[in-house]
Amino acid sequence: METIDICDADAAMSGMQALHAAMTLELGTIEQRMEALAESRVAQSAAAIEEMSVYYVARAALYSGLAGIKEILGWVHLMTEKNPEGNVFEAIKALPTVPAFFIH
Repeated sequence: METIDICDADAAMSGMQALHAAMTLELGTIEQRMEALAESRVAQSAAAIEEMSVYYVARAALYSGLAGIKEILGWVHLMTEKNPEGNVFEAIKALPTVPAFFIH
């Protein structure tokens, strides 16, 4: 497999971290709306139940996306080139890691 150049890894990190921050903010907004709707006087109405189902789908999609971002960042950590001593560059150390399993 090809390694990722440190400049490309930095670009990937920046983009994924920005997306992670935006999705985390949106997740907080969705959860606040869910809580407010659940505590409202119309919580049992058909419209509120329909709205809540949309929030559940959005929340699940956001959690899935956040997990995907963590996996991508782990892959970037795994595939980024090492320095001559075989160590990972400082900017990459903070990324999550993924296990490297053998297929055979």
